[in-house]
Amino acid sequence: MKNIIYIALITSLFACRTTIDISKYPKPVFAKENYKIDTNVNVSLSILQSAYSKTSEAFVFRGGRLFKNRKVVHSVILIQHEKGNFLFDTGLGINAEKQFKNNFNFLLRQLFKYKEHFPVKIQLDSLKFDTDSLGFILISHLHWDHASGIKDFPNTPIWTSREEYTHAFSEQAKPPGFIKDQYNGDSVTWKLLEMDTIPYYNFDKSLDLFGDGTIVLVELPGHTLGSLGMFVNLPSGKIYFIVGDLTWAEEGIKHPSEKFSIPRRIVDADREKTKENLVKAKHLWNYKSDIFILPIHDFKVQQGIAHFPKVER
Repeated sequence: MKNIIYIALITSLFACRTTIDISKYPKPVFAKENYKIDTNVNVSLSILQSAYSKTSEAFVFRGGRLFKNRKVVHSVILIQHEKGNFLFDTGLGINAEKQFKNNFNFLLRQLFKYKEHFPVKIQLDSLKFDTDSLGFILISHLHWDHASGIKDFPNTPIWTSREEYTHAFSEQAKPPGFIKDQYNGDSVTWKLLEMDTIPYYNFDKSLDLFGDGTIVLVELPGHTLGSLGMFVNLPSGKIYFIVGDLTWAEEGIKHPSEKFSIPRRIVDADREKTKENLVKAKHLWNYKSDIFILPIHDFKVQQGIAHFPKVER
């Protein structure tokens, strides 16, 4: 099986360009920076890792090295905010193994297999974190590896974009990307978010989640039709931009570069929209290089960020 995958990798690598030509996209227009951030607000960020896998770097992004291993993590972001704690995504939940086996064929199980599964709900309970203090769970998008743990938190409302909710419940949303059993049913309470027509950096719309400038959402359609990105502005001045699955690795924005073609065809709903937002993120990084851009699956980037119970402030 590994030989088959490597042959497919090599064939695809030689058959396509590895990077996106940003000159083919419109020049960015940045909003005049007058973002009011209340630095007196008590807010922090932590990472929780629910599982990981190891694969060829070439599988993670186009232009990656074929014989270099890359660790890919299924992470969750915990935001502790004085107006309400919340999780950004759920990672692989308590029933992930069953969900994985029931909805993935043999080949896909080889491509996306994972190790050291430690559900976030169990992690938080073991560390004596009161999960009843979670005001909501914000979902970047409803793919199986982000929504797997939704029903592990039955009393916690789920927030996502209206576009993501609509698509996730449509007939077009099917495994392996979407597994409806993870998020359907009367036990799940939804809040559907809509952006304000307020530009934020080079994004046309945004949503200031608490009205204090600390947590700002933007639209990142492409990987799914309603994917969300999240800016976290900490009192220290650190700025994190969590981009979900826009890319699986920091290099996808640095180059910029798409996902490797085999998984991209499986997981990215709109290739052109994904490329447009990769270019936007690249321009943002060029414009403000002190922003920490954080793909939710990039272990290398996340190594230097606090893992719960440690926090970034």
